[in-house]
Amino acid sequence: MRIKLVFPLFALFVASVATAQTTYQVDAKATHMIWTGKKLTGQHQGGVNVSTGTVEWGPGGLVGAEVTIDMTSISTTDMEPEYAQRLANDLKSTNFFNSAKYKTSHLKITKVEPIAGVVAGKPNYTVTGDLTIKGITKPVSFVVLAWKDKQIIRAAGTMAFDRTLYDITYRSGQFFGSLGDKMIEDMVEITFDLTAK
Repeated sequence: MRIKLVFPLFALFVASVATAQTTYQVDAKATHMIWTGKKLTGQHQGGVNVSTGTVEWGPGGLVGAEVTIDMTSISTTDMEPEYAQRLANDLKSTNFFNSAKYKTSHLKITKVEPIAGVVAGKPNYTVTGDLTIKGITKPVSFVVLAWKDKQIIRAAGTMAFDRTLYDITYRSGQFFGSLGDKMIEDMVEITFDLTAK
């Protein structure tokens, strides 16, 4: 009788260990995000900071993630200081992200799919999530390279989104004609290197 009781308990323990996952807190200071915006005559880049976030990691690897982005921290890094500040201020204005009203953006990963047969060092997951900008939530999907190094989780990749879906239509060719070389492309890229502990 005792053996019959022990076996189910042991099986339950093994099952719980197999499904266990850990929540890691994003290290905002060690996490880096770079935005890239393009236009007909070139492109510009800058930074934006993560406020908070979590990464869910299980026995099989990445399970999920959630990140809050500080939109008041937008900066420009590829111009002389005077012009860099001018562009950063414009990006924070109502022309673009209106960061005075919408101080944060949010990304919540809702689906994680491992990429089979991936070469070491290449993206090993396709993730899908909800991206909220200016209070508007739309789905996004992108590939990411995620790995665990001792008790630290790292994730790197590039997420692209269509700014016009978030009511950012300034100098968009979809909404304004005859812009010439003043047209700004709709797609914005965010390249990230995230650390969670």
